[in-house]
Amino acid sequence: MNRFALVIAIGVVVFSTSMLAQGNQPDARPIDPLGWALLAGCVLGLLPRRTHPEIALAITGGAAAVHFALGYPYAFWPAPALIAVFTLIAADRRAAGWIGAGAMVAIPATAALAQPSVDHMVALLIWGLIVLVAAQLAEVSRARRAYTAEVERRAAEAERTREEAALRRAQEERLKVARELHDVTSHTISLIALHAAVAAEAVERAGGPGEARDALAVIRTASREALTEMKDILGVLRTPESPESPESSDALDARRPAPGTERLGDLITTAGVPVEMEVTGVRRPLPPAVDLTVYRVVQEALTNTIRHAAASRARVSLSFESDGLVVRIDDDGRGRGGLETGGHGLAGMAERVAAVGGRLSAGDGPDGGFQVVARLPLAPAAALPVGAS
Repeated sequence: MNRFALVIAIGVVVFSTSMLAQGNQPDARPIDPLGWALLAGCVLGLLPRRTHPEIALAITGGAAAVHFALGYPYAFWPAPALIAVFTLIAADRRAAGWIGAGAMVAIPATAALAQPSVDHMVALLIWGLIVLVAAQLAEVSRARRAYTAEVERRAAEAERTREEAALRRAQEERLKVARELHDVTSHTISLIALHAAVAAEAVERAGGPGEARDALAVIRTASREALTEMKDILGVLRTPESPESPESSDALDARRPAPGTERLGDLITTAGVPVEMEVTGVRRPLPPAVDLTVYRVVQEALTNTIRHAAASRARVSLSFESDGLVVRIDDDGRGRGGLETGGHGLAGMAERVAAVGGRLSAGDGPDGGFQVVARLPLAPAAALPVGAS
């Protein structure tokens, strides 16, 4: 209700009942200008009820107490003070509200004890019950508002959680797409560009037809452009605002098996440079996620060797240790700095290794060239000894 409408309505009730009470209570003090001013104070004190309920209670309660103490007729002039008490408690300012309610009962109780009589005691009891009912109704209103606010807060939190989960899943899918696109397609296109260049040089040395040289040049140029465009696409998919969660899976297309260490031989054969592979230690079965990670790390490291290192040969070492597996890839090309200076490939390798609880380091090798080292944890299992290969 509008505060002015409430004040007008309460004013009509207070002034009308006081005028009627003056005729029905001949023993009471007639309402003089001071009495009417006190009644006006009771009513107008409700104006700041919304913004400053404590002030409203002080004005309405004080005016009512003085009006009572001066012996004016009983009527509905305590109603504004009851409304102020209700507002305070309902607004969760319970201490001030209950102190006001206690004062509204204590003041007439003092007068009743000064002149004890059955009528005074009955009137005091009724008045105390009225104040208690008003305060309890305010508590109910406060609890209902608090419950409604909590329900709305939880609903908003649940909605926000759903939105965040959906966004996180979308971001994880984008990163998986970016990583698989880089690891698989980029590697293949790099091989196409490399072998096209080799074939073009062979045709040139053999004095082959010009159409073949032109076709190979087109293949080489197109593959390089495809790599550049793919890098741009990866930059869009792999945004800084979408870090990958360690819980995201490495699930591939269910229509084909995920590559692993069993396919490292095929990978090395098509690497484009001579690659020596060595496996040492006591071999243990690899979890699928770790098996895939080993393959992708070797694949990306060899791709970087072909594209950036200008290397003539590389070496891949798998070392099974007591607490895990160490994957090391070395080449004899030019160094390229560390992880922080790498592109999407090194970042993808680091993410893959971290996702299975491992650590990745990359940088210039101790004897020149570039070195990538991935340390992957392995659970204890039955071991099979294998020799170097």
